[in-house]
Amino acid sequence: MLKEYNKKVKRKGLAGLDTAIILIAFIITASVLAYVAINMGLFVTQKAKSTINKGEETASTALTLSGSVLYAVNYPLNTRSYWIYFTVSPSSGVSSVELSPTTTAISFTASAEGVTYSNIYKYTLLTVSPSELANVVYANGQYLDLVNQQTSAGQTYVYYPNPYYALLALNYTLYNYYLSTKTPSPIFINSSILSLSSLPSWLKNDNSFTFTLNISGKLVTYYVFVNQTFAFTYPVAGDPLIGSAIAPAGSVIGVILLFGPDLGSHVFQYQTITIQITPNIGSPLTISEYIYQPEGSVSVIG
Repeated sequence: MLKEYNKKVKRKGLAGLDTAIILIAFIITASVLAYVAINMGLFVTQKAKSTINKGEETASTALTLSGSVLYAVNYPLNTRSYWIYFTVSPSSGVSSVELSPTTTAISFTASAEGVTYSNIYKYTLLTVSPSELANVVYANGQYLDLVNQQTSAGQTYVYYPNPYYALLALNYTLYNYYLSTKTPSPIFINSSILSLSSLPSWLKNDNSFTFTLNISGKLVTYYVFVNQTFAFTYPVAGDPLIGSAIAPAGSVIGVILLFGPDLGSHVFQYQTITIQITPNIGSPLTISEYIYQPEGSVSVIG
C-alpha cells in the first residue's frame, strides 16, 4: 500500500514539472514575440515620424527672410534702379538648403512697370574660399581682406563683412573667369584712381553706380558697371561649409539683385515688387514689398 502511494506522488510531481516547463517556454516565446512586436512598432512609428517631418519640410518654405530689404537707386541722377539687397536663412527645422544656381531660381516682378525676370540667379560666392581672394584687391596702400573668418567651438565660419566687399569679390572672380573664356563679365568695378573719361566703349551703355569704402581712414570710391540683370549670393554669417553652395541651419545668406541696361529706365516707386526664391526643397520664398519715393540712395523697404 505504501509503495503504491509513493508511485502516485512521484507521478504527480513529474506532471507538475512538465507543466511548469511548458508554461515557462510559452512565457519566453511570448516575451520574445512581444519584444519583436514592440520594436517593430517603435520602428514603424519612427519611420512615420521621419516621413511626416520630411513631408512638412518639403511642403513648407525652406528659406525665411532674416532682415530688412534694401533698395538702391540712382534717382534723381537718372531713372535706372541698380540693386536690391536682403538676407535669408534656412527655416526652423530645416537642416540645410542648397543654393547653387543650378538648383535654385530667383525671379523678380514689378507688375506696375511690366517688368518680369523669371530666373536671374547666376552666381554664388558660397563656393569661393578666402584663399582665392587673399591679396587680390589693392586699395589705399594695402590689400583688402574681402572674406573674414571667425572660429567658434572649433568650427571656422566664413563671411563677407558687407555687400560692397561681396561686390568686389564677385568682380574679381568673374574677371578671372571671363578673362580665360574671352567673354565679357556682367559686372566691372573700377577704382577712383582711373578716369571715367577713359572708359572703353563697351562700358558706356552699362548701368553704373558708385560706392565708397573707408580704408584705413581714407575714402576710396569705386565705380560699378553692370551690363545685364542678375542675382548672386554670398555668406553673411554662420556658414562653415564654404565651397559647397550649401546654407546650413543658423547661417545667413546675402542676396543681391543687380539691374543692367536691359531693364530700361525704371524707378520702382509707389508700387509693390515681388521677389521669389525657389530652392531645391520646399516651397518658394516670396517677398513682396511696397516701395515709397526713393531718396537717391539706399532705402529700407522691408
